[in-house]
Amino acid sequence: MMKKYLLSAVIILTFLCSGVAFAKVSSSTQNKIDEAKQKIEDIKQKAKEDINEVKSELKNEIEIKIGKKLDEQKIKIADQFEKTIQSLKDLVVRIESRISKMEADGLNASTSKILLETAKTKITLSETEVTSLENLLAQDIPAVSTSTTKNIERKTILKNINLQDNKTKNSIKTADAVIIKVVESLKKDQMEKNTSTSTSENNSTSANNQ
Repeated sequence: MMKKYLLSAVIILTFLCSGVAFAKVSSSTQNKIDEAKQKIEDIKQKAKEDINEVKSELKNEIEIKIGKKLDEQKIKIADQFEKTIQSLKDLVVRIESRISKMEADGLNASTSKILLETAKTKITLSETEVTSLENLLAQDIPAVSTSTTKNIERKTILKNINLQDNKTKNSIKTADAVIIKVVESLKKDQMEKNTSTSTSENNSTSANNQ
C-alpha cells in the first residue's frame, strides 16, 4: 500500500515538474514570437519610409520634367509668334516693292497703299502683344503643391498667359487679314490695268485697220 502511495506521489511530482518545464518553454517561445513580431513591424515601418522617400523622389523628378516641358513649350510659343510676325513683315516688304513697280508703270495703287499702312499698324500691335506674352511666359510658374496660396498663384499666372495668348493670336489674325486685303486690292488694280491696256490695244488696232 505504501508503495502505491509512493508511486502515485512520484507520478504526480513528475507531472508537476513537466508542467513547470512546459511553462518555461512556452514563455521562451512567446518571447521569440514577440521578437519576430517586432522585427516584422520594424521591417514594415522601414518599407513604408522607403516607399515615401521613393514617392517624394519621383514627385520631384516629375515636377522637374514638367518644369522643363513647360519651359520648352513657352519657348516654342514665343518662337512661333515671332516667326509668324516676321513672315508678315517680309510680305509687307514684297508688297511695297510691288506697289513701287506698279506706280512706275503709271498704275494708281493709292487704295492698296492705304491698306498696307493699316496692315503695318496691325503688325506693330501684334508685336506689342507678343512682347506682353513673352513677359508673362518669362515668369516662374509655381509647381502644384499642398500650399493653397501657391496653387492660386499658379492658376492666376496660367490664366493670364492663356488670355494673352488668345489676344496675341487674334491680333496676328487681324494683321494677316489686312495683308490679304492688300494683296486682293493689288490684284484688282493689276486686272484693271490689264483690261485698260487690252482695250487701248484693241482700239489702236481697229483704228489702224480703218
